Amino acid sequence: MHPLIENAKRAGRHLLEPEALGLLEAYGVRVPRHAVIRSEGEALSAARSLGWPVVMKIVSPDILHKTELGGVDLNVGTESQVSESFARLSSLIGGARRFEGIIVYPFQKHDAELSVGMVRDAQFGPVITFGLGGIWIEVFRDIAYGLAPLSTPEAEDMLDSIRAQAVLKGARNKPPADREALCQLLVSLSRMVKKEEAIRELDLNPVFPLEKGYFIADARIIL
Repeated sequence: MHPLIENAKRAGRHLLEPEALGLLEAYGVRVPRHAVIRSEGEALSAARSLGWPVVMKIVSPDILHKTELGGVDLNVGTESQVSESFARLSSLIGGARRFEGIIVYPFQKHDAELSVGMVRDAQFGPVITFGLGGIWIEVFRDIAYGLAPLSTPEAEDMLDSIRAQAVLKGARNKPPADREALCQLLVSLSRMVKKEEAIRELDLNPVFPLEKGYFIADARIIL
């Protein structure tokens, strides 16, 4: 069992987003540059280092769905906006909620949003999911499934089996997605969840397909 999972289980909680990113990276998944900060000064320093604009998100074991609570600020583009975001996000913590900081990412925007995940089935074990992400995951339910561990050909089949596969091929004069990188993402995730049996559910949504690589904009791992 990976130490990040051991620590979370010992504390009786799921993985925090920075921990989820750390676990993914340990299994060969490309994760975005990020910083976890606890003060306004640290937030400003992180934004300058990562490059404008940035995304700022609350980190708390008591807040699982950050967007629904208003715990995410996108496209934060100036120092004054960083200060305002830090004050607003910090104010969300009150009562019994624990504050572990604020995670800062570079802001990445893309026309296409994908979802990559895993659910652990009682009969089949870890099942990898791949399809449209963002708000469209609930609307179109365009999802492919594969049993872990995946081979590269099986991952390629998952990419080809969604109805929106044209998005990956470069629709409307957009550059095609890096299929090799997306397949490697699926394969790496499948190996991780096969080995780390404490992971009950995994959700990377959205994932932006890039011409070279991909960008994971949110990561959630449930134990």
